[in-house]
Amino acid sequence: MVGLKQSVWIAPAAMIAGSVAMTSAAQAEDGFSFYGRLGGAITSVDDGVDSQSEFSDNSNSSSRVGAWYERGVAGGTLKFNVEASLGLRGTDEVSQAGTPDFLYWDRNDIRKFEAIYETDRFGTFYIGEGSSSSDGTASAGDVAGTDIAGGVSVADSAGGYQFRTSAGALSGVSIGDVSDSLDGGRLGRIRYDAPTFNGFTVSASAGTEILEPNVDSEFYDLAVYYNNTLGDYEVAGGLSYSQTGNTANDADAIVGSVGALHTPTGLSASIAAGETDNDTGLDQDYFYVKVGLQRDWFSIGRTYLSVDAYRGNDFASAGDESTAYGIEAVQDIDNSNMKVFASYHQHQYEATGASFQDIDAFLVGARWSF
Repeated sequence: MVGLKQSVWIAPAAMIAGSVAMTSAAQAEDGFSFYGRLGGAITSVDDGVDSQSEFSDNSNSSSRVGAWYERGVAGGTLKFNVEASLGLRGTDEVSQAGTPDFLYWDRNDIRKFEAIYETDRFGTFYIGEGSSSSDGTASAGDVAGTDIAGGVSVADSAGGYQFRTSAGALSGVSIGDVSDSLDGGRLGRIRYDAPTFNGFTVSASAGTEILEPNVDSEFYDLAVYYNNTLGDYEVAGGLSYSQTGNTANDADAIVGSVGALHTPTGLSASIAAGETDNDTGLDQDYFYVKVGLQRDWFSIGRTYLSVDAYRGNDFASAGDESTAYGIEAVQDIDNSNMKVFASYHQHQYEATGASFQDIDAFLVGARWSF
């Protein structure tokens, strides 16, 4: 009997072989394209006792390179996508306990290795390493344009730093431990996106971990996305249900987000929420809100500003609460395909019978895309 992990690899071979055969009759030319982004950020973190500043890759939008190959086939387009991070130290990896090497690449930095068959009539089929259907539902409603500086994944900016107790000792509980977005991720999967109808797209996927050795976790999810223009408003959102099995901590998660941008004024608002039922016995959940403003104040490009707040419950222990308040700014530099950004977030944590000091985290950096 063929298992899920085996089928993820067998199916791509069958699909690619069949698609290549179809291309012999196709009247389209081969097409290669390349893309990428390169950036960095300085984090400056004050945990209530010590301050630390480091230069790292921005985990809100990591440096990466990728390539597309597209070819028309009967009734659609066959695409291949390969993408990899550069393996640079991320802003979410630095902590008081130590600073990782600036450059360390391994196979987990492979982001995408997939075949895609796209049709107007029947939808889009994906096979290989790539985003699950639920990957992105937590941020789908973020229309503020400041996600490179901060968003629902609040741990990306300084998630490795631990909270200190009132006495000043490291607690062992980090920002990342208590501020999960519960979003889906990338894995070896089979995925199907139905054709978009009135702005709605339904997606389903099933997969398994194929890059991490000796890990046989299985993942299933279903998601619906919405993206449409309604008069003066651009509206976007997503809702997903996911199930993880064959792990030490099997979990079911529901995640959703929705947001709207009023194009004449540049004002936007979005919310996100999620909850999970897992084998830890903790009923983990969170709520997130962001309000933004974007305008063409400068000739070099559009300016984006936002404020946001995150509240999580029961992520590290029963009855605990994690809170983050932030402000973000992003400036486009159109003629250079660059963005410069800055943000400030204050992280707070409370647990039954214990008190902790706040963590202040500043982030400033730039990203160039090609």
